Amino acid sequence: MACFGIISAMPVELEGFIKEYDAKELSIKGFFKIYEGKIGNNEVFLACSGIGKVNAAACTQKLIDCCGVDFIVNMGIAGGIAHNLKTLDVVIGSEVFYHDFMPDSLLDKYYPFTRVYKCNKKLIDTAKKVCRTSTVVDNFYVGPIASGDCFVEASETKERILNLGSMCCEMEGAAIGHVSHINEVPFLIVRTISDLADENSSMKYEEFELKAAQQSNRIVGGILAAF
Repeated sequence: MACFGIISAMPVELEGFIKEYDAKELSIKGFFKIYEGKIGNNEVFLACSGIGKVNAAACTQKLIDCCGVDFIVNMGIAGGIAHNLKTLDVVIGSEVFYHDFMPDSLLDKYYPFTRVYKCNKKLIDTAKKVCRTSTVVDNFYVGPIASGDCFVEASETKERILNLGSMCCEMEGAAIGHVSHINEVPFLIVRTISDLADENSSMKYEEFELKAAQQSNRIVGGILAAF
């Protein structure tokens, strides 16, 4: 049995979990929304952080301090950066980094002396097994994920993030990885592609937001059931 903290930025990214597992809302100061439940043999705290890096970092630290979680998993949606990605493809993070922290070398030079935060191998391997056997996942990839406080909807920005080495982009994962890293808590980022981070992103996002969130729910549910 383990204690998991599951973080999503928006309520829509947690709604399926809350209903399926009859999670109960808690009242803990410092959380936007937090729910407690049990999935498989694991105790689970489901936290809605709000959008952006600061909200995500604060939520992660709160889960560690108040709930004593053994693992952190961030699930939700992302914009596709790699040219081979399509909507509803899944990216399992191998590592996370900021695409809007310049110059990057400052994080290498000063605490925490790294600008890249590695996802936990056991969690990655479990996620891969779940995706291979899932009937709802057509394509999945393992690779770097970039985070920044902006919604990417311009090809120029997309190419810049691609050149940094990222497969997809979102707004919370690197902050969650950063806080998990300094607390020595194993973590994983799992994202389903809702749009392709270009000039059509707003339209695609609205169309695929719920489907992408539901798919991420199923994957993370499978990880917890298998753990």
